[in-house]
Amino acid sequence: MSKPTILYLLDTLQTGGAEKSLLEITSRFREFRPVFVTLFNGKHDLWDEYVAAGIKVIRLGLPVSNRFAEMAKRVDQVVQEEGAVIVHSSIFRSDMVARRLKSKVKIVNSLVNNSYRKRRYDGLKLKGKLALFGVQILDRLTLGKVDLMIANSQVLVDSHRKTIGLDPNKTVVIHRGRPIPNLESRLETRAEDASRNLVNRKSKIVNRTWLCVGRLIERKGHKDLLPAFAELLKTRPNDRLILAGDGDYRKELEKIIERIEIGSSVELLGTVKNVSDLLRKADFFVFPTYFEGLPGALIEGMMAKVPIICSDIPENKECVDDTMVLFHRVGDQADLFAQMQNALSLGDWHTRTQRAYDFAAEHFEIGKIAAQYEQTYNSLLANRVQK
Repeated sequence: MSKPTILYLLDTLQTGGAEKSLLEITSRFREFRPVFVTLFNGKHDLWDEYVAAGIKVIRLGLPVSNRFAEMAKRVDQVVQEEGAVIVHSSIFRSDMVARRLKSKVKIVNSLVNNSYRKRRYDGLKLKGKLALFGVQILDRLTLGKVDLMIANSQVLVDSHRKTIGLDPNKTVVIHRGRPIPNLESRLETRAEDASRNLVNRKSKIVNRTWLCVGRLIERKGHKDLLPAFAELLKTRPNDRLILAGDGDYRKELEKIIERIEIGSSVELLGTVKNVSDLLRKADFFVFPTYFEGLPGALIEGMMAKVPIICSDIPENKECVDDTMVLFHRVGDQADLFAQMQNALSLGDWHTRTQRAYDFAAEHFEIGKIAAQYEQTYNSLLANRVQK
């Protein structure tokens, strides 16, 4: 007997949170057959990984637009051809297309970002605020077409109840998942690094590597991290900061790096497929983000047992507490610098990182998350989740 098909609707297969996470989840399915449809031309960095996992991907190659009804007709054709029983979309344009489908399928949306929170509006100019408000209104008006919303965190559910009238009875929280890494290789890597000459011969300061992973967009907080790191360099001139990720904010960050003259100490790696290699070599993981859905990069840091300094936003606090990490006040460069200094002298990192690892292994292990998805789909098809 053939497995029922779930059609996943995405903008592209560009390296990012939702695309990578869905690959890791669906490649572990036992009861459903996943088929991915991408709407637009653009980067498909994860194409080879999807193919290697044996997952079918259909690229429609449409120009980016807001002609949602026209795009829905194309997707309806694919739904019929593939015999899909559920269409699961992620990100705004894909959601709008899914909500206009005529096929008799269950519609599932992913809730992955705290898109309409006040902090985001505050960071926009008037034109941007008006555009975001238009998106918010459209989201609210079409929400009734969705059979089920899968949210990455409870924070997102609580926020969207207020901003778009999300019905908690039509919502399930399933956290982002990550594979548990091989921690022995991390210990071996750290031992190798310790055997090298990592000490400034004049000051006898052990050099440290600070890692930040995330798309280069303004809300990730790199603009706070760079000045804080510049302050750190005044007493620790041989430390390094590695920024893994790419995005539209890169040029602005390059300007900041040039202005505060720290280019010889900062590496902009761009898109990195295997973050675990960087985590094995990092002494500290810094995550100064302004808002998230559920922070996948933070979870990877937890599972790698790397000491973490992160912003005190609710989304991060759904994953960690102050017995596991050091929090800094979001958007506060001086406090971020102070916590980075504090991290260097803290004596209980072994206990903190173990607690973070144990929590991540219990709540975010990718196999458990994949099973939760399949259980949720089965419940939806059995009408145990109310429309």
